[in-house]
Amino acid sequence: MIVGAFGISTLPLSVLIVTVGVLTIVIGALIEPGIGLIVTLLVGPWAAWMNVYTPGVLPIDLGQIMVGFTLAVWVLHGLAKRDLTLPKSPLLIPLLLFVGWAAMTMLWAPDLSFGLPEVMKWIEVVALMWFSIDLARRRSIKWIIVAVLLTMIIQALIGIYEARLRGAGPLGFQLSEGVYRAYGTFEQPNPFGGFIGIGLTIAVALAAYYVLRTAYCVINRHKLRITHYALTVVCGATAVLLALALYLSFSRGAWLGAAAAVGAMIVFAPRRLWIGLGLAGVAAVALIGLSSAGLLPATISDRLADATDLLNIRDVRGVPINDANYALIERQAHWQAALNMLSDRPWTGVGFSNYQPLYEQYRLLNWPMPLGHAHNIYLNFAAETGLPGLVAYLVLWGAVFATTFRTIRRTDGLERALAIGLMGTWVHLSTHMLVDNLYVNNTHLIIGVLFGLLVTLNPSRSTHYSLLVIAKHPVGTH
Repeated sequence: MIVGAFGISTLPLSVLIVTVGVLTIVIGALIEPGIGLIVTLLVGPWAAWMNVYTPGVLPIDLGQIMVGFTLAVWVLHGLAKRDLTLPKSPLLIPLLLFVGWAAMTMLWAPDLSFGLPEVMKWIEVVALMWFSIDLARRRSIKWIIVAVLLTMIIQALIGIYEARLRGAGPLGFQLSEGVYRAYGTFEQPNPFGGFIGIGLTIAVALAAYYVLRTAYCVINRHKLRITHYALTVVCGATAVLLALALYLSFSRGAWLGAAAAVGAMIVFAPRRLWIGLGLAGVAAVALIGLSSAGLLPATISDRLADATDLLNIRDVRGVPINDANYALIERQAHWQAALNMLSDRPWTGVGFSNYQPLYEQYRLLNWPMPLGHAHNIYLNFAAETGLPGLVAYLVLWGAVFATTFRTIRRTDGLERALAIGLMGTWVHLSTHMLVDNLYVNNTHLIIGVLFGLLVTLNPSRSTHYSLLVIAKHPVGTH
């Protein structure tokens, strides 16, 4: 017990530490909203953990509390300084089209308690994109990069501890005696692997940039600051750590996403696209050759032996079920339920995020348990928002890829490396979500922040501050 400074009360040490920590975070975020962003990303992935181990302690998870607090402080800062702007973004209209249609489907959704929180997620994506652009303008992109990679490092360390060091864990995740799949604070290996993959590509791009620059300067006898060598080591170590955590998740979707992401980064790394395509082709042939020769580690080759079946949409009614194919058939059964919803309501969908409450009406006979989503984001959104919603979603990601491609072509140095890393991130997400839904456990928060980073890297970013709300000076003087 700790005696109060004035002898008025006593507090347990743990309560005192938590209280001091919370006050420090609040004061820091009030002084600089960027601190609030870092804390938001750090605590966001703990939502699933809180639901399991501390249910009902808070009305909403810490990530949602922090994002609301951080955005409110940002707005108040802008109002106080008479310098609040909503940055323009090439992603804004596609985002609003998708979010607007998803919100529209709430008019016919049978259960608003499922749909409204998901609509709010996408509104948060838009708000965090704006916030991140403004933060990068005021403080530089370093704040965003540090927040993202620090979050990834903490999750990776937790996952590695769970998989190899703790020696105990859920039976469903056990691989052998004392060996488990990594799942971080996500409580599931697949979304954990998907989350780690988001940061892995950025870490790899940064590590490659600093290693190549160091090599160039050493060869040409150029002096480099000690901070450059430190960044080379930190980025390289981060990339290795995240790659290990992703591997230990044993998530086939995450592995396939990471492979596709690395391939995309190889394609776009050279200035000449044909060279990148050639290099990617050589890498693909080498990988196939290693696999055919049995030179890949058994843990990888065995896990990926039926990977092509993950993308095979087929009628699984009447298919014999056993321990070996259960997970695959279960996923395909949920795809069929989504297709049944789409067939029934092709233009309106059943309502955003209402796959689960309506699953009973559309499921296959042997699969009574809903998994929360269709395990394919494209089928999921088609079922919930109809063909218009699916088209809006694809337009959004088309805009993301197009903006990233333009940024890669028009930038140099560190900014280009980050853009290549972001291209890998988008490819990883798009590939993995062929077999899953990664918009869970506050992952959307980091996606919104990375959207803001992408817009900031865009060479035409100087034109992104004309959606004026309140400012000291007339529009155009920023």
